Amino acid sequence: MLERLYHPAGGVLPFRFRSTAIAVAVICLVPQAGFAQRTAGEAEEATLSVVKVQDQAVPTVYGEGTDSYMAKGVEVGKAAQSLREIPQSVTVVTRQRMDDQAMRTLDDVMNYTTGVTREESWLDTSYLSRGMAITNIRFDGGAAASTRAGTRSLDMAQFDSVSLLRGADGLFGAGDAGGVLNFTYKRPLAQRQTQVMLSGGTMNNYRAELDTTGALNQSGSLRGRLVAVNHDRREMADPSRVKRQMLYGALELDITPQTIFTLGGSYQKDRNTGFNASLPRYADGSDIGLPRDTNFGAPWNWMNRENKTLFAKLEHQLNDNWLIKGQLRHTQFNEGVNAAEIESAPEPGSLLGADWWIHQAKSRERETSFDLNLQGAFDAWGKKHDVILGVDQQRTSNHSRSLWPRIGPADVFDRVPPVDPGYPLGDWTSGSRQQTQKSGLYGSVRLRPVDRWAVVLGGRYVLQDRNNQYDMDGLQTARSRESHVVVPYAGLVHELTKTTNVYFSTAEIYQSQAGKFSAPLPGAPLDPVRGRTYELGIKSEVKPGMIASAALFHTEKKGEAVYDPAYPQTDWRGGCCYFRDGYKLSKGIDLELTGRITPQLQLTVGYTYNSNEDRRKDDAQFSTTTPRHLLKAWADYRLDGELAGWSVGGGVVAQSSNYRSGTLNAYNPASGRYDGPSRAYKFSAPGYAVWSARVGYAINKDWSVALNVGNLFDKTYYSTVGYAGYGNFYGEKRTATVSLKGKF
Repeated sequence: MLERLYHPAGGVLPFRFRSTAIAVAVICLVPQAGFAQRTAGEAEEATLSVVKVQDQAVPTVYGEGTDSYMAKGVEVGKAAQSLREIPQSVTVVTRQRMDDQAMRTLDDVMNYTTGVTREESWLDTSYLSRGMAITNIRFDGGAAASTRAGTRSLDMAQFDSVSLLRGADGLFGAGDAGGVLNFTYKRPLAQRQTQVMLSGGTMNNYRAELDTTGALNQSGSLRGRLVAVNHDRREMADPSRVKRQMLYGALELDITPQTIFTLGGSYQKDRNTGFNASLPRYADGSDIGLPRDTNFGAPWNWMNRENKTLFAKLEHQLNDNWLIKGQLRHTQFNEGVNAAEIESAPEPGSLLGADWWIHQAKSRERETSFDLNLQGAFDAWGKKHDVILGVDQQRTSNHSRSLWPRIGPADVFDRVPPVDPGYPLGDWTSGSRQQTQKSGLYGSVRLRPVDRWAVVLGGRYVLQDRNNQYDMDGLQTARSRESHVVVPYAGLVHELTKTTNVYFSTAEIYQSQAGKFSAPLPGAPLDPVRGRTYELGIKSEVKPGMIASAALFHTEKKGEAVYDPAYPQTDWRGGCCYFRDGYKLSKGIDLELTGRITPQLQLTVGYTYNSNEDRRKDDAQFSTTTPRHLLKAWADYRLDGELAGWSVGGGVVAQSSNYRSGTLNAYNPASGRYDGPSRAYKFSAPGYAVWSARVGYAINKDWSVALNVGNLFDKTYYSTVGYAGYGNFYGEKRTATVSLKGKF
């Protein structure tokens, strides 16, 4: 079977071949030896002792069985690498952290990930890093894909880890400045094991998980894994409720001793009934002070989301130094929405101004991606150097239809929703169809000209970046073409000691502006946004199982679309007209410490300072909802002696104040209404700290129980501050969940 090993100088990984049983141990997919009988440190040491290459542990991207918060390796750059060898900031949330902190969805993971700010909307949540949107995702290091509606609900039971590379990654096709997420799927094991998890808690929060794996033939050359989830919970805004079913399956086959083929798929369906719309403020901008369980939607609201994925992966070892890897992935996403909501700001006193609206929509998205690369190492000048060469392609089509009629005035304190009009209530009033096709060649080389120095050079050659948009009648409304664009990358890594590296990197930003046009009408397509991220940092494995990092970052994003006031937006063109004049600057520092302090104590602490400016608007903040200071921390301690088997944990998410700015109408004494001239506003949310805690007990080596408490002190705060008429969201109140986990 194929066994992934790590070259001690870093970079691309050669492979070695051993028996199936040893290979399973190598990738750290041995079952856990027990929660109480063996400490996590002993378990990790026993696992890693199996695989040593010149006294260095294999940087496997799989963490199952290591019981660790620190990942040995990550595939953010196609080839598995140790975190120290990557000249950019990377955070990895391992399976153990997800279990300890009861992270069930991507939204949970992002809430606890260093440097990430959540920005909620009434149908979804977007994520920012360094003030920039995170818009790209990968699976198992494959081709970059775009986030879509419902991404926040992606169930974590199917994944071994989630990693975030901050800053641009244009080399591998994720050229936006916020970063790129990589999801590592759980892998089929050769040794049979079945795990179950049952949980229940406040707000009728009930969940069941089944995870079973093992060899499917006598030789162990064919292995399978099946994960099933059923989740049913009420949300804070009564009577909102979410029901989720998720199914994930994968087969892994050793075609030859040199070749592994993986075939898998997942299915997830979410139905959210009675869901909440966002909360408004008063027309003068003051906080209405509504209870946290206020629901500005109708009880009959529903939203259905269905996500189907098929993927295939082939890895073939050409020789001791060269590996070829190909991945193919296809996703189908369907969404339907039938809802009523209150929008617009009510006036103090009279409460006039708020309205009920109906929103109905349906959308269908299809995405197919392909990635093929060659990874290898060569000897020159007495040193070993690493190379990656590859090609990728992504095709996406999206069809959407919607309508949004105003029903009538609403009383925000006596909410009487309209009756369900049926779905759909009439002909769709708006819609679009969009088709994109992207492809490119990429390559990088890690040269080691002298001892303890590595130079990383690379680039992406955009073969094509095409976008076609059509209205609901099939009339083309936008067309853009980009090709023959070079996106360079460079990095420098210096090994200060055997455990500490310093680095510098510069990464190019490349972001399409398809559908946006310059004046005069009908307009010419805008060129893509360009810019650069510069990063200077240090990473150190303080001790085995613990890594610390610090990074200074500076990002300049230029050429972003800015409205041309001489050409108001039109229904015909939609994206006309703009100047390509935006200039955004983001700078700051990332600090992170993750891993095992002692055999009993693990922690993760991440702090980010961010200063962002719009250089075309008097250097005002362009991302005002990104706090200047953001701290996320969690620790878990396993007791010993007479209290052996018990564990306690706790953490905090703390941030400084943030705000939202815009304009609203001033009070008009002549009319007695808020219909006077526009005036600027700045809605501020004070800084806050939200604490969480955990108590666990290992019943025996196979069964354990845990209590997780979120928002321990039941703090009332706005997790997202919005506008006058909508977009304000309370953070979740205190929750408690009891989980029972078993293995057999």
